[in-house]
Amino acid sequence: MVTQRDIARRAGLSQMAVSLALRHHPTVSASTIHRVDKIARELGYRPNPLVSALMAQRNRPKESAFQAKIAFLTAFPERDEWRLSAYAAGCYRGAQAAALTRGYVCEPIWLREPGMSASRLSKILWTQGFQGLLVGPLPVNSLKLELEWTRFAAISLDYSIADPVLHRVVDDHAVGIERVLGEILRRGYGRPGLVLRASQDVRTHHGRLGAFMVHRSLQPKWAHVPPLILPEDRWNTEIFSEWLVRERPDVVLTEEMQLPAAVAALGLKVPRDLGIAFFHKDRPARHLSGLQVNSEQVGRIATNVLMRMIETNERGAATVPATTLLSSFTWDAGRTLRRVPAS
Repeated sequence: MVTQRDIARRAGLSQMAVSLALRHHPTVSASTIHRVDKIARELGYRPNPLVSALMAQRNRPKESAFQAKIAFLTAFPERDEWRLSAYAAGCYRGAQAAALTRGYVCEPIWLREPGMSASRLSKILWTQGFQGLLVGPLPVNSLKLELEWTRFAAISLDYSIADPVLHRVVDDHAVGIERVLGEILRRGYGRPGLVLRASQDVRTHHGRLGAFMVHRSLQPKWAHVPPLILPEDRWNTEIFSEWLVRERPDVVLTEEMQLPAAVAALGLKVPRDLGIAFFHKDRPARHLSGLQVNSEQVGRIATNVLMRMIETNERGAATVPATTLLSSFTWDAGRTLRRVPAS
């Protein structure tokens, strides 16, 4: 078995220097890291996972000690706009909490800094000690991320980044829809309708739409109301109103916070005339019936995965990307669905 000592002998370096270089430690120059990586590949070096785990445990700092920095990447039009999203803000709080327990620091980084190029930002992040990138929820029209990914361990918090392909940690959209449909079934609805934005449907690989169609087909007494797929990445009251009058659903599944107001404008009473169930609420609203995703848990688990990647020197795009699905929801009974009939 090729050891770090063999690499050190070939490179003319100390074993400690080789160990730091293999972990792409910021104290080691880029040229030395490149040379050590090249020699390691030529010799067929493979780290011993048991030794790596033991060293990581022995070298793990106390909670108050500083180990490395993680960047929480955002790309909304305004610097702090992501804080207005309960989901994104919750992910950040969870990431911060997980990082601090292991001696890491998690800081938000805005990708739209004026005059900032991808190569310059990559260099700044690296020289400032950032070794991990946590790609937060991004807007649909977000700029393409062309960072020097090979420098960093990276993981995404949702499906909003398609290139490069990263490991992901996301809430399980299909399970969420299944949970909401179960609540609708218990309340005796018979014409469920689904409202989705086309952009969200595409970027989530039709997970919610597919789950809705399958579970609806398993209920023979349910009418088949065609889903409304809004064509643009914005709410459209006119298109929704036309669909509602034409298809006559008795309950609507959605994440559109503007929908209750649109229903009221049509003179309909909720839930007497129409039930509304949210499969995702982007802000806490207990009066709205539906699911509140525990985004802090999403951020916490994603950061734990990212720190493990940093410590095992897993950098760049994922060769075999893995998606971790979390079923961490809270159901709010609210007042937009009728009550469950007494048994």
